[in-house]
Amino acid sequence: MQRVQPRQEREGVCAVAGSDLSGQDLRGENLRGKVLREADLSGCNLSGQSLNDLDLSGADLSGADLSAAVLTRVDLSNANLSGADLSEADLGGADLTGADLTGANLRDASLARADLRDANLAEADLAMTDLGGADLSAAEGLTDDQLAEASVDSNTLLP
Repeated sequence: MQRVQPRQEREGVCAVAGSDLSGQDLRGENLRGKVLREADLSGCNLSGQSLNDLDLSGADLSGADLSAAVLTRVDLSNANLSGADLSEADLGGADLTGADLTGANLRDASLARADLRDANLAEADLAMTDLGGADLSAAEGLTDDQLAEASVDSNTLLP
């Protein structure tokens, strides 16, 4: 009979408000309960991560890979997500007020019920993005072409 060895855990990241974690591969890290407000996460790989309910307000996530990440109810207010890959990500109910999503890839993402007031969506790829119930009433840089490629419903608040 073989003894089962406990799985070796790698030392977790130390994340506090304003941390510089830029360029790191954070896939598989347990970020639950971490304080990432105003953190520098630019260029990080967070693909497939479950980041529900985190406070990422004011964080720099420019150029980050958040593809297929679960970001439901996350506070991304005033965050920099310019050039980020959010394809197939779930941002349902997320607070994206004042966020910079310039040039972000949101293809096949869900932004259902997300708050995007004052968010900059210039040149963002919204093809097949679920915007059902989202508040885009004061979004900036949003074009008719982007909206034509996205999925909206009667509860979506448009500019």
